Amino acid sequence: MVNIKIHRGTSQIGGTITEIFTENTHVFIDFGSELNVYPEESTDNKMIDMIKNAKCDAVLFSHYHGDHIGLMEHIPERDIRGKQIRLGIGKVARKVLINIHKTLANNKSASKEDIEHHKKILGLLRDRHKWQDFTDYSVVSIGDFTITTIRVDHSAYDAYMFVIEAEGKCIVHTGDFRTHGKLGKDFFDRLRPFMSSKKVDVLLMEGTMLGRLDEDGMREDELQTEAMKHLLKSENKYAYLICSSTNLESLASFHKAVLFSNKIKEKRGINEDRAIYVNYYVKEQMDLFAKEEPELTWGFNKANKFEAKGRYIEKLGMAQDEKMEKDGFLCMIGTSDSYKKYIEPYRDKNPLLIYSMWDGYVNPDKPETNDKKLKALYDSFPEDRRIHLHTSGHAVREALEEMIEVVNPSDAIIPIHTENKDKYEILNGIGDRRVCLEDGEIYSLKS
Repeated sequence: MVNIKIHRGTSQIGGTITEIFTENTHVFIDFGSELNVYPEESTDNKMIDMIKNAKCDAVLFSHYHGDHIGLMEHIPERDIRGKQIRLGIGKVARKVLINIHKTLANNKSASKEDIEHHKKILGLLRDRHKWQDFTDYSVVSIGDFTITTIRVDHSAYDAYMFVIEAEGKCIVHTGDFRTHGKLGKDFFDRLRPFMSSKKVDVLLMEGTMLGRLDEDGMREDELQTEAMKHLLKSENKYAYLICSSTNLESLASFHKAVLFSNKIKEKRGINEDRAIYVNYYVKEQMDLFAKEEPELTWGFNKANKFEAKGRYIEKLGMAQDEKMEKDGFLCMIGTSDSYKKYIEPYRDKNPLLIYSMWDGYVNPDKPETNDKKLKALYDSFPEDRRIHLHTSGHAVREALEEMIEVVNPSDAIIPIHTENKDKYEILNGIGDRRVCLEDGEIYSLKS
């Protein structure tokens, strides 16, 4: 008998933990921390206690966002039976995580405790014996299970959905996905032939955006076009960007917006060679992405890491800060005090701020989800000099409906990673297959 148990995530976004098991084999998908909850309300410790006392052959991570991988370090070496627990994630995704924790482990301003924390995670990530690295359509065998990993488009690069087979049953777990990004435009064309040979019993499907049906979602190509329009305006010669350093597609979109605006200005007789400026860590991530997706990123050849102020650079024929003053810039910033030296000298020039993250972090009408430091940075720019250009990492209604049509499960469609499982019934094609579970409830597929 194959069983499904969603330990957390039947009625919330983030922190979803799903167990799929037979009598002999137990596989977990994702083990992340909760989003936007007060520490005293968090159930993270409950989940940590659960995994330490569970039968667990492997934990597979769909992608590297904290709400899917944030509790990774608490997974024990061996499960309650004494079996070694295997870990799995995308091959490139693991490299992204190594870059993140290598940077944090070398942060001299961090506390000794924080540095040791990140060194511990870095050691875990670098231990090849623990990890199964996924690629597109790779097949992983774990006990009774055969699992096919299929790359999906998401706001985290190298994210995966899983097709899980055992005892003649087939379960599809979508992970977080979307089709309105540049890497997702042909997703269902790729998926359809593969799924046509499968008889799927259960579809576990994310529904993050079902709570935002009134929002007009922006496509990634639309974001690029809008960014270019703003960068072409003379009053926006100096512009700042707040964006996730691991959101490859949006970084690539802003990069191309800079390149195209430069070319258009050149045709208009305006000699400005604007570039994107980032810290050394973001440049490392960009270089990694450029190697994996050269056509999408165009090598990030207009992305430069920050150089010391006043230091002459032969290639430029001047110091970098002089180049920024002369040609303008799109400067990627964050909440660290280290960015102040790039922001404050241009305050009197009324620079533009492009905010490309979830609205909830800075929206005063959503205080329960605000990030205090991020909101303070956002609010430090005048309201009329802030624009919001952002694409969601999650599937809109039409994509969810196409997932249902392509996968076509015979028994059940189970909502996960959603606060609106009741709204699944409005999806075309779902029929009477919606099965809403509660956290901890078991759904069994009898052989």
